[in-house]
Amino acid sequence: MPKVWQKYVKSGSLSGLWRISESVSELKELYTLGEPEVFVREDRARQWLASRILLQDLVREFGYAGAFSLTKQPDGRPVLSVPGIHVSISHAGDYAAVAVGDSPIGIDVEKLGQRVQRIRQKFMNVGEIAQLQDEADTDWMHVVWSAKEALFKFHPEGNIDFREHLHLKKMQEGMLAAEIRKDGEQMKLQVPYEQFDSYIIAWAFE
Repeated sequence: MPKVWQKYVKSGSLSGLWRISESVSELKELYTLGEPEVFVREDRARQWLASRILLQDLVREFGYAGAFSLTKQPDGRPVLSVPGIHVSISHAGDYAAVAVGDSPIGIDVEKLGQRVQRIRQKFMNVGEIAQLQDEADTDWMHVVWSAKEALFKFHPEGNIDFREHLHLKKMQEGMLAAEIRKDGEQMKLQVPYEQFDSYIIAWAFE
């Protein structure tokens, strides 16, 4: 299994990144969480299988050796059957990313591209647009997009409006200051991120 890395981004959590090079048939031999979903597109099947196999590995590394299952909330976020272990899953292009922890955590990986310029108004608020270096600053757009996806996965209630509820500011390279403003409440946290190859990965946790 070509795992790129496995690391503790924060105490009480474990994250893994996997570059997917195997075929669907090879991945199915490694998958043990029941009947796999069926996809028309092979790339989607490879992403789905790789992320679940990586999850199997991380849960064992996290200290749980028993059988477990994975279900989904109505908004699509994954739920592990193991009490006390939270999970977040992401995949894009040739990579799958998974995070497990003893408290809520969100992880997101995105492939860099030009599409983000066309959709930025859907997820960037005025304050984040003001932090663009110029109209071609797609690096910042991708940082915001990936960080907000991670924040959405982290937040326990879902029903998040990316522009209205999630607010980001640059702190330093690799770290953002984030605020979740929802239902009259405010939560402040830091969101670390990394760029590699033509991808970006971000985490959200308290």
